[in-house]
Amino acid sequence: MSRVRIGILSPLPLAATLSSVAYHLLKGYLEESGAKVYVYYFEDGRLASIGRGSPQPRELDALLVSVTFELDLPRVVEALRQGGINPDASSRGPGDPVVITGGPLPTANPITSLGFSDAIVIGEAEPLLDSILDALERGSRSSRLRALADAGLLVPGHSPTPVEKVYTKNLDEAWYPTRIYIPRGVEPVWGYSYPLETSRGCGRGCRFCMEGFVFRPLRHRSFNRLRELLEEGVTVNDVNKVSFYSLSFFDSPHAERILSYAVEELGLDVSVPSLRVDTLTSRRIELIAEGGQKTLTIAPETGSCRIARAFNKEISPSRVVDVASEAVERGVRTVKLYIITPAPLEDGEAFEGTLSLIEDTARSVKRLGGVLRVSVNPFIPKPHTPLQWLGVPSERDFRERVKRLRATARRIGVEVDFYDLKLARVQAAIGRGSWGVERLVIEWGLRGVGLGALRAAANKLGFNLEEMWGPLKEDYNPPWHDLVRLPGASLDLLRREYEKFLGLARSTCSWR
Repeated sequence: MSRVRIGILSPLPLAATLSSVAYHLLKGYLEESGAKVYVYYFEDGRLASIGRGSPQPRELDALLVSVTFELDLPRVVEALRQGGINPDASSRGPGDPVVITGGPLPTANPITSLGFSDAIVIGEAEPLLDSILDALERGSRSSRLRALADAGLLVPGHSPTPVEKVYTKNLDEAWYPTRIYIPRGVEPVWGYSYPLETSRGCGRGCRFCMEGFVFRPLRHRSFNRLRELLEEGVTVNDVNKVSFYSLSFFDSPHAERILSYAVEELGLDVSVPSLRVDTLTSRRIELIAEGGQKTLTIAPETGSCRIARAFNKEISPSRVVDVASEAVERGVRTVKLYIITPAPLEDGEAFEGTLSLIEDTARSVKRLGGVLRVSVNPFIPKPHTPLQWLGVPSERDFRERVKRLRATARRIGVEVDFYDLKLARVQAAIGRGSWGVERLVIEWGLRGVGLGALRAAANKLGFNLEEMWGPLKEDYNPPWHDLVRLPGASLDLLRREYEKFLGLARSTCSWR
């Protein structure tokens, strides 16, 4: 049994932290292994902990840090500072805890997190947890770092590169939590429910989606294992709801069966996110509605055939309208659409297709008594995707789309929200950051967590943020490919997919 004292640090508020499957998995497994585990989160600008009597992070043997989004990074830096740990990993001494970072962003581009990390998990944690605990039992800090490098983590100064992604080969054999840890009086984002991961990874290859490339290959839990976890999970946690987790729920061959079992056999309420329109049948919509879900979220991304085909997500507007209408007919109250605009190479005709998609869906949903909401995001290039060489749309193009969409929304009575273009730029600039961005992240976090702090940090260190969020040269070899090797996301493959995107986006296409 391990004697390690280890912290889990989430840069998110408490409710969001408790909604993370990774949090429950790490806490449960480490405690079952005998480690003493403390949980920290970041809310309203302050580092806080779950439970009374938690030590300061600086007093622990190690701190596990989860990073999902670029805007998490300055919060991690500030949380480390408040926890008594020098945010600059190169300045830590022999008595300092080992800071181990993991998550989608450091796996896709570890440079973003190298400034504050002693070691980075490239991929998934489960296969490494025993080795991490063994390494942390070593006597000195330097021997711990060498052991972590030997275990397969990216450890500056110790690891040969590129580091191979580590991932769970068989989900049925992997440890998964049945008891979850929710403090009294706190409700997770998805409500009081048992979180059940049905599959991991994605085989779709949508060319804009980082998660779809970073989490390859696609793997599924068997129906028997899902049923076993579900029955025990809702019982020991005394809940009557299950929240299914996956990148695309119905891509699992067992999804419909476990959904039916949860709703019709166990009588549970359900939350089913991550739904692709082209996987929804009448039977599946019926089960979702019967399970009490009142909002159906789907992401056609665009109403343009040309852009949809180039994205590798060809879903016709008529199919979107049909699915949204049937969902409302069966009892779903609200349909939410996710749209990307401006998309790369999206001209006026392509945008008109998106406007028509929204109008046609709204007309049908409202006629049936439902509500349509639309969430609009500008295109954001992400590392380790085929579109990583492209830039964020111009402010002029984005404002034009916003103006047209708002006018359309007022006319047809639809709620539309827009992601802030400034935040989109930050995501692209930092997420695709080259060498030196690790220093920028530290300086940013030390000055605050807002955009003004980032601009001040960039000015001090001589970074041109506008260049960073703009397009990259097509012959540019991103440095993150030198550091990590991810299955199904080699530089050669991504270049080929990028060329396919350009060809399809410039071609002609019409919906059948």
